[in-house]
Amino acid sequence: MKQVVDYIQSFIVVGLVLFGIAGLSYHSFRDEGWIESALGDIWELHVQYPLIAVPVTVGACILAKMWHEQRLSSGRLSKLPDIFIYALMAAGAYFFSLFVYFGEF
Repeated sequence: MKQVVDYIQSFIVVGLVLFGIAGLSYHSFRDEGWIESALGDIWELHVQYPLIAVPVTVGACILAKMWHEQRLSSGRLSKLPDIFIYALMAAGAYFFSLFVYFGEF
């Protein structure tokens, strides 16, 4: 009986993660999706305020590089993979509820 419960729990976790990935991908890569609107906003920011936007972008890249190197040097990635899976499961539950209740993704 315990094995059946474990299989059902695993099936639900995998299903929620897949719904999360599918929903995030759909909303990110569709026409006028999140990526297109974000890149459009960033482009407008660079065009309107280049003296502020360029140093902020360079600083963000430097901080991301420093954070990445610190993660690699510390060995184990701590709880970050668990948090990522939980976030995907939460997104999956959200997109699944949209699909079930409203019939849209």
